[in-house]
Amino acid sequence: MKIYAVRHGQTIFNVLDKVQGWADTPLTKKGEKDGVSAGRRLKNVHFDAAVSSDTSRAIHTAEFILAENDHKTPQLTYTPDWREFFFGSFEGGDNQAMWGKTAQALNIETHTPDELARHVDMTKIMNTIHEVDPKHLGENAAAFWQRMDQSLAKLQQTYHDDDTVLLVTHGQLIWNLAQNYGHLETADRPKNGAVAVFNLDKNGNFGVDNFNDVTTIF
Repeated sequence: MKIYAVRHGQTIFNVLDKVQGWADTPLTKKGEKDGVSAGRRLKNVHFDAAVSSDTSRAIHTAEFILAENDHKTPQLTYTPDWREFFFGSFEGGDNQAMWGKTAQALNIETHTPDELARHVDMTKIMNTIHEVDPKHLGENAAAFWQRMDQSLAKLQQTYHDDDTVLLVTHGQLIWNLAQNYGHLETADRPKNGAVAVFNLDKNGNFGVDNFNDVTTIF
C-alpha cells in the first residue's frame, strides 16, 4: 500500500504559535493555498482511498487536494484515528511554554521540538509532555503508539495491498510515523502542505520514499 501523507495547511494557531493537537482552528488563506498546492503536486496520482483526521483543518485540506486531482476521486473518510497527539492541558497555550517545560524536565536547553528530538526519541518526549502537564489530560506515548498501531492495522484491513491512499493528517503524527515506523532518524516536523510517501506492505513493513516534500510533482 502506498500512502501519500500530507500535513494540513496553515491554521490560525500555527500563525499564533499555539499548541494544536486535538484543538482545532480554521485554515488561513495561506492554509487554503497549502492544500491547493499539495493537490496540484498530487493531481496525477490516482487515489483508491482518501482518509483524513476528523479535525476541520485536515478535512478541508483533503478537500482542496482532491478538488485538484485529474482522476475520479474517492469519497473522503474522516476519523479520529488520525488525530494529532493530544497535548492535554497545554492545548491552546504557547508552544514555547510547553516545549520549554518539556526540555527543562529533560535537562536540555531548547524551546523547539526539532532540536529536542535531536537529543531524545519521540517516545521520551511524549511521555515527558504528559508528565509535565499539570492535569495529565493528554496522551502518553503508550496510548499514542497503540492508536497508531491500530490505525495502520485498520488501513490494511480496509484497503488492498496495492491500493494508493491519500492520508491528510498532522505534523507531529507524520513525523512520528517516519521516525518510529520508517526509522528515518533525520525526520523533522513537516511543513504545512508537505507530502510524505510511505509504503506499508502486508507484513507490516513500513518504508519512507519521500518526506517533508513541498516541490515534487508526483
